[in-house]
Amino acid sequence: MEFRLTLFERFFEGKEFVWRPGLDRIKGAVELSGRKEYPSIIVGGTNGKGSTSHLIVEALVRNGLKVGLFSSPHLLRFNERIKINLKEVSDEELNGVFLEIKPVVERFQLTYFESSLLLALKIFEKKRVDAAVFEVGLGGRLDATNVLKHQVAVLTNVSLDHTNYLGSTVREISEEKSEIFRGAEFGVVGTDNRDVLEVVRRKFKGELYIYGRDFWADEVSVNLDGTSFFYMGTLPVKTSLIGEFQSINASVAIRTSQIFVEKFFNRHFLIPKEFRVKLPGRFEVLNFNPPVVFDVAHNEGALSKLVKNLIELKIFGDVYYSGLRDKEQEKNLSIIGDYLRVSKGELHLLEIENERGMAIDELVRIAEGKGLRPRIVKGKIRIKEIKKPSVITGSFYLGGLIERG
Repeated sequence: MEFRLTLFERFFEGKEFVWRPGLDRIKGAVELSGRKEYPSIIVGGTNGKGSTSHLIVEALVRNGLKVGLFSSPHLLRFNERIKINLKEVSDEELNGVFLEIKPVVERFQLTYFESSLLLALKIFEKKRVDAAVFEVGLGGRLDATNVLKHQVAVLTNVSLDHTNYLGSTVREISEEKSEIFRGAEFGVVGTDNRDVLEVVRRKFKGELYIYGRDFWADEVSVNLDGTSFFYMGTLPVKTSLIGEFQSINASVAIRTSQIFVEKFFNRHFLIPKEFRVKLPGRFEVLNFNPPVVFDVAHNEGALSKLVKNLIELKIFGDVYYSGLRDKEQEKNLSIIGDYLRVSKGELHLLEIENERGMAIDELVRIAEGKGLRPRIVKGKIRIKEIKKPSVITGSFYLGGLIERG
């Protein structure tokens, strides 16, 4: 499927795609043209940010609010990053608003991510949203989304990822990610990891809700139609998202939305019994017979959950894999190798044509070092040509290499 580039994308086409630390640029830009007058939620963590953010928005919309969502990265088109009530903003709206903020982008020399946040803020202002949810891009302390004041902060979990930027241990990474609680009145945490909680409790003095203590999911059931569970042991809830961990994400979304609606809108909160939102690349079933799954898992924690999901659903087959240079491919391919020894499947490697993509020769070297015999795939992954159960994983960038028809 081909999409036209928006003016935003054309502006950044050919420019270096880098993360530049520091909040002064985006702080100045926001003060000039992107302030917000509505309450908001910030969602950080290593894995599950996108799913949890979308689930929160669905719950808020079901409770009568008009909600903006800013998330990243996108799989197929830039419009996925900015939504109103879970509907992507149109090219025309993106182009018109970008022309308005372009002088500010140039004046402050904003990065791609900073500019996309400013674009979202201006769109939310024009759409007169009641509230907004902002997904953290990288870390928390120096992430552009953290320049805003948020009323509720959510930390899904913390595991090893972006270690070259955030730290080499869970505790060090928690120090960075827990900065999203700065200025928030309420906090929600989706993990009972002791190191994570010690850091959060030290930094956050507001009202804190912890998964497993203050709210939880019981009797979780997973199949290719979605995930069912009992919220706090009593209320049956179903989500279209697939995986035991999605019961945690949905529980976090319920508790977060309840706090938000009751505390900032003074309304009685209605818990959705069914979440219908679906996300591309989050255990997305591209074919049922044979089952072909696309999942953007790209770090040790996410891949471990993916493999657990595949085994529990009895999906034993091949893996199509690629990854980025800044990820820990040794650990990632170890997990893939463990799965393939169980599934008796083959490893197919691809090269992502992006400056961040790891060279295919390097991926092959690492895979062979794990005792694997990879095959190299050139060009697109054609779903209709896959004849065995398979999973496509390793990076968001693989979305552009999948031929779905």
